[in-house]
Amino acid sequence: IGQQNLPLGLKFNAKGVLDCYEKDVEILPHGKKREIQFKMVEGDFTQFEGTWLLEQLSKTKNEDNHQVIGGEESSHTTLSYLVDVKPKLWLPIRLVEGRLRKEIKTNLSCIRDEAKRVITAFTSL
Repeated sequence: IGQQNLPLGLKFNAKGVLDCYEKDVEILPHGKKREIQFKMVEGDFTQFEGTWLLEQLSKTKNEDNHQVIGGEESSHTTLSYLVDVKPKLWLPIRLVEGRLRKEIKTNLSCIRDEAKRVITAFTSL
């Protein structure tokens, strides 16, 4: 359930029930990948579905001291979010796109900050 204030004094209220599926971890030559897919099964949109994608890339140094992908010396994780949203006819798509774009940036930043906090706490043990 969500609520947003939109330009021109409009308020946007929406609810949705999502079906989520977490795929198995894929082991890749350069790291690991995991997807979480979701799809609205009930709600206020014509369509609301997408994927969270986590990719952990491992880096190591070869004998020439150059960084190459595929080792376990260090790693870098990327979180991606892909969503396909189609609102009901009464709501202009541009308003929804702009609001979602802003909120996604905020949500991903909060997830990054929390991940950093957890990693810092874990490595200080």
